[in-house]
Amino acid sequence: MSPDDLRRISAIRMAAASGEARDKRRELRLTLKEVAAAVGASPSSLHRWEHGQTTPRGALAVRWAKVLGIKTKVS
Repeated sequence: MSPDDLRRISAIRMAAASGEARDKRRELRLTLKEVAAAVGASPSSLHRWEHGQTTPRGALAVRWAKVLGIKTKVS
């Protein structure tokens, strides 16, 4: 896994915890089912990620960040 991927994973986890990921999905007018299919996860997994019940990991987290356009913060 590349350093860029790790930054994406961190960014999407922070976005999920803050509610930004759910807000972004809604802003894009995408359903849980649509985003889950694009990410390769189940809608129920995506729901749990958005509500802080579980944490996205690895490649799924990277794809979720890309689908939603969650950018990593430049330090």
